[in-house]
Amino acid sequence: MHHQSQPAPALSAIGLVSHKTYTLRRSTMLAGLAWLALSTACSGGAGWYILSRDDLAARLIARETSRQYAYEDRISALRADIDRYASRALLDQDGVESRVDELASRQAELESRQSLVAALTDTMQSNGLMPAAAKLPLRSQVIKPGEPIRASGVTSFAPILPGKPTPAPETPSLRGADGGGWQSGETPPEPPAKRVDAALTKLDGAMARTSDAQLAALKDMDETLAATQKRLRSALAETGLDADRLAAPATATGGMGGPLIPVKLDSSEGAFAATLNALQPRMASVIRLRGVIDQLPLARPMAGDHDFTSNFGYRTDPFTRGLAMHTGVDFRAETGSPIMATAPGKVVAAEYNGGYGNMVEVEHANGLSTRYAHMSAISVSIGQMVKAGTVVGRVGTTGRSTGPHLHYETRINEEPVDPTRFLRAGSKLLANAR
Repeated sequence: MHHQSQPAPALSAIGLVSHKTYTLRRSTMLAGLAWLALSTACSGGAGWYILSRDDLAARLIARETSRQYAYEDRISALRADIDRYASRALLDQDGVESRVDELASRQAELESRQSLVAALTDTMQSNGLMPAAAKLPLRSQVIKPGEPIRASGVTSFAPILPGKPTPAPETPSLRGADGGGWQSGETPPEPPAKRVDAALTKLDGAMARTSDAQLAALKDMDETLAATQKRLRSALAETGLDADRLAAPATATGGMGGPLIPVKLDSSEGAFAATLNALQPRMASVIRLRGVIDQLPLARPMAGDHDFTSNFGYRTDPFTRGLAMHTGVDFRAETGSPIMATAPGKVVAAEYNGGYGNMVEVEHANGLSTRYAHMSAISVSIGQMVKAGTVVGRVGTTGRSTGPHLHYETRINEEPVDPTRFLRAGSKLLANAR
């Protein structure tokens, strides 16, 4: 019995231990809670940072990838632009070469026309149909393929661009590509292609003006020739001679000759060719008419104005007082006044000839001849060649004459004709020349 009652104190001691209580301060509890909240916040922040950093990196990677793709696309587009600009430059170069070839061809045509205009001008001036001071159209600037083109505002440009083609004017320049460029606000330099185009345009305009001037020169010549032809024909009509017969082309004699190379252009090619084809035969006709006129006795046989004392035709004879034929005209003048040949020719008589007294007869072209009678002195001899204005004698009253005067006759194939017809024609030509 005694041994069964001994464990009781041990159980009592255990009961005391298990029922022991601990007391925590309020501050300690708050500090613990704060530490727990801070730890939780730090853990959440660290997790958020890790997660957000991965998202930012993904966005950065995506943006760089997109930028890279954009750059590659831009580079591809620029390469395509470069290829397009290079192709355009080649086409532009071909266009410039074709244009220069065209201008060179036009230049050669203008040079040929210029020589024709110069030859026609020389012919007209040498025949007295145009003043010697007349100016020719200016020559346009000569260009040849491959040579530099110079124009106002353009220093020098080769029309045919060798080697690598130059980009077209629209080609954008990449900043910093060559370290150059222009400052902001400055006017960029004009592209070479535009300057070449401007130079070619100026040359084209100059050639067009030269062509117009050449055509205007031909038209002026044609108008001058038409007016001269009309005047000469009118003068010949005064003489009663057949202008067409006298102005017909004559068969050349003597040692002149050579191959005939007429200038004949197709009138359908333009106004220049049509005007030239119309001008040439008119010029030939006028030159022949001028040559005929120069051989006709159209000048006055005495200087100054002298009255007619007797006209050509029937009149009362001063000696018989009966009706008689007067084969010439009489000029009242003082004795010794000079008498001049009225046209070039050859002296066929220079002697005393009955009623004519001292007489000189000059034979001219086309069957014409003139007689100068009643002279006090003879100044030429038979066979002598005289010109219009050559003094052939002096006024007198030899032969069948009632006083000092000049008896002047004009004959065609030895038949006397009225000299006043020729004198009127000469006066008309002289008045028109003024």
